[in-house]
Amino acid sequence: MQGNITDVATLKTTLRSLDLLGTSGMNFVLDRGFYSEQNIDDLFERHHKFTIALPSGRKWVENIIDKYADTIQSPVNYRKIDDVESLFIKTVLHKWGKSSKRSYMHIYFNDRQAATEFDRFTNEMLQYKEEVDSGKRLKEHEEYYQRYLTIKETPKRGLKVSFNDEEIRKNRKRYAGFFCILSNAIKDPITALRVYRAKDVVENSFDDLKNTLDMKRLRIHSSAAMDARLFLQFLALIYICRIRNIIQEDEVLRNLTVREVMEDMETLVQIKYSHRYGQLLTETNPIQRKIMEAFGVTLLA
Repeated sequence: MQGNITDVATLKTTLRSLDLLGTSGMNFVLDRGFYSEQNIDDLFERHHKFTIALPSGRKWVENIIDKYADTIQSPVNYRKIDDVESLFIKTVLHKWGKSSKRSYMHIYFNDRQAATEFDRFTNEMLQYKEEVDSGKRLKEHEEYYQRYLTIKETPKRGLKVSFNDEEIRKNRKRYAGFFCILSNAIKDPITALRVYRAKDVVENSFDDLKNTLDMKRLRIHSSAAMDARLFLQFLALIYICRIRNIIQEDEVLRNLTVREVMEDMETLVQIKYSHRYGQLLTETNPIQRKIMEAFGVTLLA
């Protein structure tokens, strides 16, 4: 994808492509770059399910955070995720748009991430200023230009862009450490967070894969074969993501890695005999039986 094509436009094209294919009821997991009110409207209109991170700085998002900012740090909202992370979490029913479509707004607060969040927010502000300075304004960023920048243009002095420091300080004090996910598919906030983060695993692994292949000599004689290989390996990454999700839900298997699960199953062998002797499976050990139970696999006698 070309670098000057925005994620917002990419989603519009994807939805139109799915319409042409006659595909409906897809489940999209999207980062904040794909957010626009029109995109959410389109997902609802086409009856797709979605889970999307919401960009910081949107006024309607901040209005919802404002309602719970003073109470979200109550112990009743304190949740541990996989025994490695603790967050304050609040989920509210949200009616989207003029037609009041049902969705769930998951609000997360992590005070330890507040500084990191503000660093990201600051980089976004620098990006918005650069867009205005260069004359390459984006429609989806207009709200941010008006809110966080002071833009003046005169015939004599030309264009002058500066930061609205008061509004930026307000954002840092009030909203740093918060992030939100909107979903019309997942009601449970921890499940929504896990699903959203699982997307990053596949994306990052695929990016690593492409970068690795760039540096290796492959016995592939056409770009079509190369594209096919990348596609198959991308599908494999999706399977790995699914395997990871299943083992995380099992109390016995959750401490195993995907590689360990696959290595445990490699020793299970089916031996086929010719003619009337049939076939024979090697004996399964307890961990193999547990893995098969978790994945709903039944061995034929």
